[in-house]
Amino acid sequence: MPLRIFCSAALLALVAVMPAAAAHRSASGISPGLVHRGQKTTLSVRVPGFTGRCIATLTYSDHHSQRTSWHKSHNGRVSFVVTVPRSAALGGGAWLVQCGLGTSRGTFVVVGPQSKSKKTTAPRVVVASQGFSQRPDSYGTGSNLSYGIVLRNTSAAEDADNVYVIVNMVAADGSLIGSESQTVDLVPAGGTYALGDSLGLRTQTAATHLEIVVRVLAHQPKQANTMPDLANVRLEPSQYDPGFVGEVDGEVVNDTSTKTLSSASMSIVVLDASGNPVGGGTGSLYTAVPSGARFVFTASSGFNAIPLDKAATVLVSLAPRYTTT
Repeated sequence: MPLRIFCSAALLALVAVMPAAAAHRSASGISPGLVHRGQKTTLSVRVPGFTGRCIATLTYSDHHSQRTSWHKSHNGRVSFVVTVPRSAALGGGAWLVQCGLGTSRGTFVVVGPQSKSKKTTAPRVVVASQGFSQRPDSYGTGSNLSYGIVLRNTSAAEDADNVYVIVNMVAADGSLIGSESQTVDLVPAGGTYALGDSLGLRTQTAATHLEIVVRVLAHQPKQANTMPDLANVRLEPSQYDPGFVGEVDGEVVNDTSTKTLSSASMSIVVLDASGNPVGGGTGSLYTAVPSGARFVFTASSGFNAIPLDKAATVLVSLAPRYTTT
């Protein structure tokens, strides 16, 4: 049933964003409006009884907005054909259509450009290894669960540009005690991605295993993806919680690009001595690092449930951003 918003001007029924050629949904039904960078998209809204002009605004995940020209409604409907910028931020966005005093709102998800080759097969991203550590809260009835997942792209020819991951924490009786979702921008052809994070749970019921769902939402032929190097990466114990991991420190080295590294987000998986994940976390760097320079990073989010005696080494995946200045 369409969502209806009552207003003084008209009764507006919302219709999801869809590609101009035909309605489009992701195979898993995750995104009601899945659009690709550089692709035209049609936003269509029912406006029964309204005969004036309407305008639409699309706001992307980085808060940049794109506004259309005014369009007149016809036969109780107004439509806008919008070209999603090739530089549009990936991830969830929101659209708004204003018709007189009435407004309609909805959401969409921006993914990478579609593969230009008609004959390519979508890459398959699998879970190569996984693991977690769970620790009861010192106060209260909750717990913290830190997880680490190594994703592997089995295709040697296609990059997986937008990978949606659901992580379910499963108890012994099969019920879920927690869930988290993440979108990984890139798992390169033939490569891996270290997905680490943590989740605060409202219960101290023990999780027995992770249930992981992976969906590749977009792909393109293998590209040359520039990544900075890492040096002197090390695990550090918690200063306030003896016996547990506190942070992962190291250096980001911008020695693979002539551009300035403006920022980098880090996803980290902690491994035991046998190479099995025991948890993970995240970090970020927001300092400009010119070409040829290096800078210290400190990642301290998500590790405090990991016993220090189980942590031997780490895998770090980066999502860098570069500027020309």
